[in-house]
Amino acid sequence: MHKIDDLLKWIELRPCMYIGEYKFENLYHFLNGFLYDNPNLQKPGAFESKFKYEFHQWVRNWIEQNMNIVFNEERDYHYYIKKVSSTEKQCFDLFFKLCNIYFKELDGIKAKQNQIDNNY
Repeated sequence: MHKIDDLLKWIELRPCMYIGEYKFENLYHFLNGFLYDNPNLQKPGAFESKFKYEFHQWVRNWIEQNMNIVFNEERDYHYYIKKVSSTEKQCFDLFFKLCNIYFKELDGIKAKQNQIDNNY
């Protein structure tokens, strides 16, 4: 089973190969299917688990802080990205940009945790 961050890199290169029509909604549903019963969700700290359960709120926070917009309701990342994008291309571009930032942050947190663990 491939990890979510690897899968997203492949999708970014050839989105229509994975989701058919170039629609952000298709990508969202494809990823939900991938995450639905993914065995990596059971692994503590797995990117799949973080992505499935924390990415929505992280996207909301990032958009509110960086795009000067406030959302009044809890929704999913699809909703937040669609609200600040006017084209499918902008949705895809923002989504992959946010994924890259998010996974770099997770890598940094994981590296710090490993360093702490190695010191004890």
